[in-house]
Amino acid sequence: MYLVGKNIMVLDKFSRPLKDLRISVTDRCNFRCVYCMPKEVFGSDYDYLSRSEMLSYEEIVRFVRLLVNLGITKVRITGGEPLLRKDIDHLIKMLALIPDLDLTLTTNGALLTEDKCVALKAAGLQRITVSLDSLNNDIFSSLNDVDFSVDKVINGIDNAAAVGLTPIKINMVVMRSVNLESVVQWQNILEIVDIFFVS
Repeated sequence: MYLVGKNIMVLDKFSRPLKDLRISVTDRCNFRCVYCMPKEVFGSDYDYLSRSEMLSYEEIVRFVRLLVNLGITKVRITGGEPLLRKDIDHLIKMLALIPDLDLTLTTNGALLTEDKCVALKAAGLQRITVSLDSLNNDIFSSLNDVDFSVDKVINGIDNAAAVGLTPIKINMVVMRSVNLESVVQWQNILEIVDIFFVS
């Protein structure tokens, strides 16, 4: 922490002010992406964090309020898959009460039902980022390793857009000779919808 003018700010090693904060609200995920949570490691006997080992929503909000006072302006809720955390809408509602805070959530999109998107928007979420590694269902299913259909994720993106959780950003892990052609597919889609592509 450094004193900049009359303000105390958190700076990185290059003396730039830190403005963004990522908060992982769970270590659990409903996918087993081969590059992130492969089944070989995160199998049925994996020892996930217990509830008592995770920060409560109240603790998270207190922590964010402290960091906002130190210059943080953007909070991204992540996981694991953050929508697996019970009552995540309640956390978002509490965080949305913090003035001038840019609040987003990164998800794999599998749980973006119409009702969930309505609840997230009503709670105060401003936009989402969806991790989507391919538009080809065979490739997507092999990468998430739970045989989940890409069409369901696309439907979730549509649900989010319909309630105004935009602009939607797409995260894609690009792997040579696996999903590189999906970058071109995304380029065609980006011309007609309110989506940013971040690989």
